[in-house]
Amino acid sequence: MAHDAIIQMHEDLAPAKWLASRRSAHGTHPMLNGDTYSESYRASHQPADIVADYVSTFEVGYCSALWRNVERPLLENILRPLGGPERTSLDFACGTGRIAKVAALFFGSVVGVDVSEAMLFAASVPDNVMLRCIDITNATGQQTFDVVTAFRFFLNAEDALRRDALRAIYRHLRKSGILVCNIQLNATSPIGLVSRVLNRAYPRRPRNTLTLDQFSRMLSDEGFEVIESTYYGYLPRPGRFLPRLCEVLVGPFEKICRSLKVSGFFAEHFLVVSRKA
Repeated sequence: MAHDAIIQMHEDLAPAKWLASRRSAHGTHPMLNGDTYSESYRASHQPADIVADYVSTFEVGYCSALWRNVERPLLENILRPLGGPERTSLDFACGTGRIAKVAALFFGSVVGVDVSEAMLFAASVPDNVMLRCIDITNATGQQTFDVVTAFRFFLNAEDALRRDALRAIYRHLRKSGILVCNIQLNATSPIGLVSRVLNRAYPRRPRNTLTLDQFSRMLSDEGFEVIESTYYGYLPRPGRFLPRLCEVLVGPFEKICRSLKVSGFFAEHFLVVSRKA
């Protein structure tokens, strides 16, 4: 997709606010997932090196294997019955288009929106996906969609931005429209528990965690009814250590935990499907 097409604003979603690439007051990039932000999460994925790091995350190692073997099949199973040639989908905070490409398999048209031009420039999507560099939390347009997806956003965002995003998504969903989203660090998982301990020891650099109950209450507060939830990602994430070993273990470990009916409290991720009430 041509770069000039990416940054074009969709008339039904405009006026939009474009957020330029910035650095913090100390000359460093805003922290990613789980750390204190010197700026809003809106600005966290503007720098090119942050984008490159994000792209590499899904090329090899834990996140890559989890996406291929677990997360993508779950997403496909959810989106398939919701789609159709006349149906439309919005991918909120679409980044490099990873989720939008899956939605494109099942929906006639997909719009991906993100405030990071750098992320969108790194995207590769099929012809039925339109990418827009736009902040819909500040937009007044009324275009609506049958389904909205939002992955790896709500955990990272500060609470006020989470609320703004949910309200914007609500406005852009048709009556009884569906929101499909995930949280990538369940507070009750082993790594979630470690993160909460570290939060007590180092309160100036908190690691964000959420439980399914906490996120469900947030959704309910903003007018959504949770209709389905799925825990996944039972293999504890080792950070950047042992990426090749993780690729081998993620799939089998997931199958074993599911066959043994291991409680979702131990899973690191969960996916939520909710309906606009």
